[in-house]
Amino acid sequence: MNIRTSKRLGWVVCALWLAIIVGCQSVGGLNLNDMLLKQLDVAQQEQSLSLELEIEVNEELLALEDEEARKAVELFRKMKLDITHAKVDDRGNQWVTGVLDTSKGSIPFTLHSDNKAIRIDVDGAKRPLVLELPDLGEALGALGGGAGESGDIQQALMESVRGLVKTVAPYFVRGLPNPPVITVDRVNEPIRGVQTGLTKVHAELNGEHLGELIPVYLENLIGDKEGFKAVIVGLFEWVRDLPPELKSAFGVPPLDAEGVDIDAIAEGAADGLFSGLEDAVASLKEFQEEDEWKQIFDKGITLKTDLYVDDTLHIRKSFFEAIIAPAAFAEEDSPVRSIKVRASGENWNVNGNVEVPAVEAPLTALSVEELDDYDAYRVVGLFETDSVLYDLLKNEFKIDDQSFELSSEWGIPFYVDENGEAFLPLRETLRKLGIRPKLETSPNGPLEIRFYDRPTDKSIVLRKDSDQATVNGEAVKLAHPLMNEANITYVSAKDLFGLLGAEYDVVELEYGELVLKVARDL
Repeated sequence: MNIRTSKRLGWVVCALWLAIIVGCQSVGGLNLNDMLLKQLDVAQQEQSLSLELEIEVNEELLALEDEEARKAVELFRKMKLDITHAKVDDRGNQWVTGVLDTSKGSIPFTLHSDNKAIRIDVDGAKRPLVLELPDLGEALGALGGGAGESGDIQQALMESVRGLVKTVAPYFVRGLPNPPVITVDRVNEPIRGVQTGLTKVHAELNGEHLGELIPVYLENLIGDKEGFKAVIVGLFEWVRDLPPELKSAFGVPPLDAEGVDIDAIAEGAADGLFSGLEDAVASLKEFQEEDEWKQIFDKGITLKTDLYVDDTLHIRKSFFEAIIAPAAFAEEDSPVRSIKVRASGENWNVNGNVEVPAVEAPLTALSVEELDDYDAYRVVGLFETDSVLYDLLKNEFKIDDQSFELSSEWGIPFYVDENGEAFLPLRETLRKLGIRPKLETSPNGPLEIRFYDRPTDKSIVLRKDSDQATVNGEAVKLAHPLMNEANITYVSAKDLFGLLGAEYDVVELEYGELVLKVARDL
């Protein structure tokens, strides 16, 4: 995707986020402003969610790509994520179970997190992945703050952040304009199979409307300078009221010290930031006059949303559909023709009794640190051979296959002798294959180079200046002895790759440079 198209797509995405929460004025007796702000009161709940993505690509450009690229596009052309059950408690602990549907099959998964760890279980994986989180209490103590119970500190921090959001959110919500099509009706809809009286808010708009609403929203923001200043003052007051251990740990200056005028500091900061906001709005107005703006925000973008709100103004059910096909996507160099996104979900047990147990990490769990040491071949081996992920990683993405090049002129070079035999720098070649050799001195013989190749399950011993090798304890005679040139050990490509099951080819470039291309299908 070229820069211009990326820029346009970026604008579209930003506009979509605005469109999702558009609308603040009262409609049909429902105060949309209050409805949006009410969602900030949700501390715990259970929910389900379905998200579908469908991409129509430029078939002419796709035809020019190689087979691997075309297969990848086909895989991601249409996908669906179903969160069948998710719950979050008032401490921020989460438990999520769902299924990712691809053209190659379904991948069930479970994600479980608390203040100490995140555990991910994926269908077909032989071991769960567990990411241990740093203890917040110990971390604060190490940083110079007062240490305490991690759970208590996390809870206090969550409540503090929630309070900050409630302070600043009204300013940003008040300025939201209503979309051109918006209706409010009373309906009965099932929530987890239980018929529930709800207020349905339906809204529609297209790209042209979006192009009109964005500057209106920003104008509304700069039209409320006092509200903007109140937000900045609220931010400074939030920092001032942070627990002492947090302020100490994060190096926050003492805003509550004697002689510190927090209102003056906040007002000075607000004036500078507000001036920057005014400049941004002015630049946006200039952009509106350009043809590119009209190409981005055209009727090719359509959005529809339905929000079902209960009598406490909590959103209990939702549906959203976006079809993104602006004029920019119709250009010859655009790889994408249209993007369709659909999302729907239900919320229940809102602020009710939600319990999420602590994460359990079995002895077989795979840590992130351990995973860092895994090469691609071992990553594929973490999955059962009949699982969808194994098929994707090994057969579709082929992440465990190896390929690299050696040059006769750069790096640690290889060379070709007068008989046309290619000789490789042994250590460098093994490194590119992810193999770590060990040097050992034999009591009655030459220096030995020992290594284990996991994909072929071979323990190999080579000997300097010798054509005698050992493979899994069996003696093997090489076609050529190992040789030493300028303190670099060289091995015949035919010998080494014959043992490791790799293929190679030597290509001569325009100016005489030779390149040895290696591929190993694992």
